[in-house]
Amino acid sequence: MTLPQTLWRLRQVKPLGSGGFAEVWLYHDPALDSPVAVKVLSAQWTQAADIRERFLQEARFLRSVDSPHVVSVHDIGETPAGAPYFVMAYADAGSVAELIAQHPQGMPPELVADLVTQAAAGLDALHVRSVIHRDVKPANILLAGGSDGRLRAMVADLGVARALDQHTEVTRQIGTPAYMAPEQFDESLPIDHRADVRSLGAVAWAMFAGRSPAPALTVVSRVPDLGTVSPVPATVSAVIMRALEPRAEDRWPDAGSFAAALTAATEGRAVAVPPPSDAPTMLRAPGPAPSTPMPPPPPQPRPSRRRRNAVLVAAAVAIALVLGGAATWFVSRGGPVEEPANGGETAAGQPVSGAETAAVRFVEALQAGDCEAAGLYMPDLDDPASWDCTDDANGGDGFYFHILEDLDAGGERRVEDLGDGLFRVVWVDQGYVNMQRQEDSLFKVERVVCC
Repeated sequence: MTLPQTLWRLRQVKPLGSGGFAEVWLYHDPALDSPVAVKVLSAQWTQAADIRERFLQEARFLRSVDSPHVVSVHDIGETPAGAPYFVMAYADAGSVAELIAQHPQGMPPELVADLVTQAAAGLDALHVRSVIHRDVKPANILLAGGSDGRLRAMVADLGVARALDQHTEVTRQIGTPAYMAPEQFDESLPIDHRADVRSLGAVAWAMFAGRSPAPALTVVSRVPDLGTVSPVPATVSAVIMRALEPRAEDRWPDAGSFAAALTAATEGRAVAVPPPSDAPTMLRAPGPAPSTPMPPPPPQPRPSRRRRNAVLVAAAVAIALVLGGAATWFVSRGGPVEEPANGGETAAGQPVSGAETAAVRFVEALQAGDCEAAGLYMPDLDDPASWDCTDDANGGDGFYFHILEDLDAGGERRVEDLGDGLFRVVWVDQGYVNMQRQEDSLFKVERVVCC
């Protein structure tokens, strides 16, 4: 999206980054002589009413929280092209993700404790308003430099946050697998603020280890003990591993308690870390996996100069994901539950159904090289999150998603209802993605044929 050189009195400086739904630009406020960040909804989503409302809800959430450790929103508006945007504080020191990349052997304990404490204060400020962030990860903890040299941490990106009384299953599994709590993957388990405590624990683990932890997708799967991957004192490891307990009732009761215990442990003070309780967690018995026969592919698209043929089938996806203990969902809420009739066309660039929105998000994540956002990882690697699913020299696993660079994600599309909850999202003359409905607007990628 090309933003105007001026928004109100703000003057454009440069783009800062983009994601599946929004872009962030650096602007300068000449009246205050200070930089600000402008987050704008991407052009292809401006006509999607629910995505637009979620974007505006993020601004409202951020504005309602009075904490120096939650990124602040100063103003809200709409571009001449009709795209909503909001103006927020600029994080001039990057993010915790960048710090982790700069410290592959782990960050200094006092810095970890300081940043975790600040992030915990921001999360507690959200939780007291009954808002769960649900996507706490290093990239969403922004940093601003202070005159004293100390970094100020600010929790950001509430695009998938939900108030406790507004929680729906539709958005339960949106997040980044390496940092999500197990209950975000299992609709039989309740979600509360302790999901964010678990995610903050994963961030702390990554700060000490210099890399992301492997996803823990069920209440019986565990992240490796921090002491086995980083030379930290046993008490520090115990504090973090309690935050990472699979069951919510076994974690620290709130983010502040976790941060206080971590600070004490890094300072060498005694910390009482209660063992997990013996109370059983009631789980929904898993039913048999649905077996939907794969329909025959449509006629081959017309060839182009840059086109390469490749097929990613559901069985191959299962090989990579079932090893991790659960299927990976690419979830989205994208318009009405009712899908277009078989062969019904949708306007290019304007998703109108849940299956279409999920497919577009999947493709956009792959094209951005964000394998975690696409829900893909290799669990048998020492550092699963470091696996590049877009690299065709990644060990012969068959996931050569570089082909998706040739697909125009904003091109003309149609959605075909194949029956039994299976939908084919076709990029006309390019390829298609099959999406299997799980419930309402919850979808799983089943098959990709592209380029």
